[in-house]
Amino acid sequence: MSSILVITCPSGKQSAHLIPLLYGKGTFKLRLAAHTPASASKLSSQYPDAEVVSADLANLQDCRSLLEGAVAIFAVLPSLHSREKEMGLNLVDSAVAESQRLGNVFQHFVLSSVLGTQHRNLMQHDLKSYVEERLYLSQLNWSILKPTNFMDAYPVAMLASQEKPVMEKLWNPDVKSSLIALKDLAEASAKVLNEREKHYLAEYHLCSTLPTSDRQVCDEIAKQTGKAIDVRTPSFETGVNKALGYLYGGRAAELYAEDKVPVDFRLAAEGDLRGDIVRDETERLVLFYNRRGLVGSPNVLRWLLDKEPTTVEQWVTGQLEAV
Repeated sequence: MSSILVITCPSGKQSAHLIPLLYGKGTFKLRLAAHTPASASKLSSQYPDAEVVSADLANLQDCRSLLEGAVAIFAVLPSLHSREKEMGLNLVDSAVAESQRLGNVFQHFVLSSVLGTQHRNLMQHDLKSYVEERLYLSQLNWSILKPTNFMDAYPVAMLASQEKPVMEKLWNPDVKSSLIALKDLAEASAKVLNEREKHYLAEYHLCSTLPTSDRQVCDEIAKQTGKAIDVRTPSFETGVNKALGYLYGGRAAELYAEDKVPVDFRLAAEGDLRGDIVRDETERLVLFYNRRGLVGSPNVLRWLLDKEPTTVEQWVTGQLEAV
């Protein structure tokens, strides 16, 4: 019988690349923690041999039940959620309780955090630092993965399809950040989970590239498509609204009383009651990236994968081949 591996946020970008590397491979029986009925239905269809459970990570008892009988957890937290910190603490505390239960088999807590949790100006980084601290204070065998910004956020297919492509992301396109390809992150995550003991008590700063600006990525896309890209800089408010729109644009306005909740506070994850705090987080995010980047070295990822990480050139080529 395969050991149970819990995966949170299984419908997210990270898990979409990780799950296929683990599903049906014989090492783990996957227990996927779905947040909504729609997510649960989709996951059950995609992965019929996985155990799909509905769980509210903000509820401690749900987290206790989620970890029962599990050997490991791959914990991804929902960034830009007003209760991200509480969710992370619940998962750590539930894993501690499970590891102390008579007859338990729990062995490994893998947290997917973020590069640079020392950046207090970034609220979601600061929140994750408390979850990391909770792990440090536990007696669990843990590993912490700290990926930088995702390379996969660039809409290569859309730009390639436009006659006169225009790129306006969320902040100053000339500020450089290191990037990671989601397939690199998935491979590294699967290796840590499969090898387990070799990675106990390890923190890995994960970057596929050295600092690279949005404009430089667009230059590579332009080079390979043969189309010049008009790279634009959004205003601060436009960047904030676009970021929230990408994440939560489908949230129904009729859930709120018109005279009680301003329109710009209504964008948040389903079940998140504090859209105002989510907007605070997003504003700090855009302000930070308008001036500074999230920077790191690919050395750790190169060592972990035992090969060269994906370059921007290779990633763009792969995206265009998939169109």
